[in-house]
Amino acid sequence: MGQVKLAGKLMLQWGVGILLCVHCLVASAQASEAGLRVAFVYNFLKFIEWPASGSKHFRLCALNAQDVTRQSLAQLDDKQYQQRRIQVVHIDSSSDVSLQLDTCQLLYVPYSGADFQLPESFPAGVLLIVDEADANDARVGISLQRTADNRIEFVINEKAIQHAGVKVSSQLLKLAKKRKEGVR
Repeated sequence: MGQVKLAGKLMLQWGVGILLCVHCLVASAQASEAGLRVAFVYNFLKFIEWPASGSKHFRLCALNAQDVTRQSLAQLDDKQYQQRRIQVVHIDSSSDVSLQLDTCQLLYVPYSGADFQLPESFPAGVLLIVDEADANDARVGISLQRTADNRIEFVINEKAIQHAGVKVSSQLLKLAKKRKEGVR
């Protein structure tokens, strides 16, 4: 009987250990994905040209960024970009969206900001990049999408890009998935 109890305890300990390892792997994968999505956003900047501005700063606004996404964005703060410095601005309240929007060149909406209400239209010069955007949302310039085989790809909406008044390099356009016609 003592050996059965010992075997049961060992099985329980192994089970708990395996569950903790799986939890750590899942947390690590989520952190890696959040960082990868922010890296996409940063690399997009290298292929997008905004209208000339007298400002010393390029304002990258992030809507309700949390945890790893916020930490990853912090690494972009004060980086050099086209003779300006990136200034990461966190918008953590839905009431602040309309107040801050006019000062942003890029608005990034990670998963954690998806529930925030966005205005019906955006001022010229503001490009919207969204994680897993609704395909029917014509305001989204670039959408980061997870594929069925767990890759991340991006979809460019050329009409939203034109509305934002930015120029996207032909290299980036070639790499992007095109927004399906018929989607408003």
